[in-house]
Amino acid sequence: MCQSLNDALNGRGDGSTSFRFFDLPSELRFKILDHVLLISPLTVDLDPSNHNTASTRLNLFLVSRRFHEEAYRAFYSGHTFRIFQTHGRFLGKNELPLLARLPTRYRAAITSLELRLGPGWSKPPKPWFVSDRLGLEECRAVRTLKVFAEVDPSSRVFKGFRLNRVFFTNFSGHLLHDIIERLPALDTVEFDAYPSVDRDGALMSRLLGEANEGKKRVIWDPNRAWNDGPANGHKPSPTHSTHKWGDTLADKLELGRLRSQQKQESK
Repeated sequence: MCQSLNDALNGRGDGSTSFRFFDLPSELRFKILDHVLLISPLTVDLDPSNHNTASTRLNLFLVSRRFHEEAYRAFYSGHTFRIFQTHGRFLGKNELPLLARLPTRYRAAITSLELRLGPGWSKPPKPWFVSDRLGLEECRAVRTLKVFAEVDPSSRVFKGFRLNRVFFTNFSGHLLHDIIERLPALDTVEFDAYPSVDRDGALMSRLLGEANEGKKRVIWDPNRAWNDGPANGHKPSPTHSTHKWGDTLADKLELGRLRSQQKQESK
């Protein structure tokens, strides 16, 4: 597909199928660019696999200056970009987050960001702090901030493994507060989590409070059972489930994984 698009841009190919890309209406060009440039999953993070999934597409930026102007807007507006990296290879103290590696024009084209909470719940990664290096003030097109919680260490099952009951809750709350404060056009905060995270638990309640304090519209991921809360973002009534994390085999397996992760992080 990428080669065919290159041929179209340069007017190559047989006479029955070739066309000049910029002769097409802009609406059709944008649809083609979305089809060619968008990758799955749509959330982009620092990851060693980016070389295989994204590099071929990003090479299209080099076709011409005019093509670059349309292509980078399609790529950066069509994906959600993770604010803080989660892959272990990029958690060293000198590793810059993805946003800090992007030029201003690319940050200005982003429309959606993600804050993923959970990695390093007992010892947050050193690159995880909000500062001018992220360029959040330059993300003028960002309207949606997605917040995904992997775990809530305030749960009783973490007792004996966490620093204290409120450490990660406070850490996460401060992160979200600082991010909301710096995004100039943010309108909506979308919450999602793994099934083991209680929407009425300490972590989600704190995050919801930060979103409400920032006067942002709150929505809950529509694929979760917890999306029956009120649209105004106020704390919903308790759900009907009486499940407590740690009661099921799946939860016990997840806890084992988290314990192994904690041991690796402490080395």
